[in-house]
Amino acid sequence: MSEIDALTSYCLSCPVPRCETGCPVGNHIRDYIKAMKEDDVEQAGEILRSINPFPELTSRLCDCDRQCQGHCVRGIKGEPVSIQQIERYIADHTGRVIHKGESCGKKAALIGTGPAALAAGIDLIEAGWQVEYFEKLDQIGGAVYSGIPSYRFDKKYLDEIHQDLKEAGAVFHFNCEIGKDRSLEDLTEAFDGVLAAPGAQVENTYGLSGEGCEAGLSLLYHLNVEGKHEEYKKKYHSAIVWGGGNVAMDCARSLVRILDEVTVVYRRSQKEMPASQDEIEAAKKEGVKFAFLENIVELYHNENNRVTGAHLVKMHLGEPDSSGRARPIVTEGSDYDIACELVVPAIGQKVDLERFGLAKKEKHETNVPHVYVAGDADLGPCTVAACIRDGREAAREMIEAD
Repeated sequence: MSEIDALTSYCLSCPVPRCETGCPVGNHIRDYIKAMKEDDVEQAGEILRSINPFPELTSRLCDCDRQCQGHCVRGIKGEPVSIQQIERYIADHTGRVIHKGESCGKKAALIGTGPAALAAGIDLIEAGWQVEYFEKLDQIGGAVYSGIPSYRFDKKYLDEIHQDLKEAGAVFHFNCEIGKDRSLEDLTEAFDGVLAAPGAQVENTYGLSGEGCEAGLSLLYHLNVEGKHEEYKKKYHSAIVWGGGNVAMDCARSLVRILDEVTVVYRRSQKEMPASQDEIEAAKKEGVKFAFLENIVELYHNENNRVTGAHLVKMHLGEPDSSGRARPIVTEGSDYDIACELVVPAIGQKVDLERFGLAKKEKHETNVPHVYVAGDADLGPCTVAACIRDGREAAREMIEAD
């Protein structure tokens, strides 16, 4: 029995598949695994891609232990089904087919090329729309391209998606920032519908500043897109990454490859960290230090406003807060200082639709007629899978609108 046969045969094909309730994109997991059991990988691919057009992304970027696999009934008393590996196998052994629909005479402008916009574009093309993308960077992918390090995700999969969309007739305008290189008004006049999916691009720093204080996604852009590894290596020796999500882990794991010492400061325990546990353990193995139940109070600077250290305080956990996690409480008298040259706040992003003159209304509609919003810009920072689903829902609204 091959490895993939062993993985699929372990699935119980539950009448009520709990795994699907944990999948943000709503994959028909039971059905595509059943097709694999019947040695029909092409059918499995059709089932999978009918819901999720980008399994090459989700099977490599989803936190499956908390999502699909975390809900698997076999995981209650043992190991869950390896859904992530099965999905990756199907993604790698089947192709994506975009069925270009008969022209309906409508044109759509999509702002951004993250998972939400890419998924929406496929549905619009299949409904007969002409699709044009407006991307401020020089590649597709949004934060997947600019924020995820290459050691964790091979960007060749974005190139394949780009090529498939181009062959289906999509037009891409790179290095084109809406509000700078072209206005939203231009798009609303030239297109029948506009989908704004620019991501959540305003990074939280909670007042931390100075030379050597750099927000997480900005740092990742400098490393992943601009390739400034040697510049950072010469400039800094020690760094603190403040936060506990996947962006924080990407920052820490990227920095530990070029700096002498990297410490993640997180105000709760490891159990409460939103980052994938696999990413946390990988960071530890690579030499990242963790200061759990600690928090940054302020930064120290020299006369040139360069960061020289941080003032921290220890925390303890109280009752759950609105997030459902234990509330961190300051432990009085526990303050201490730590020397560092680089501090990276990686504590989330906010949505800023106002810069486009937009405000959300019902579902994906905005205050501007025929302009919709999707992805992180609609949901707030979320998973790749959730953005795919949201982009498809927004496209459906555009298609069904009068």
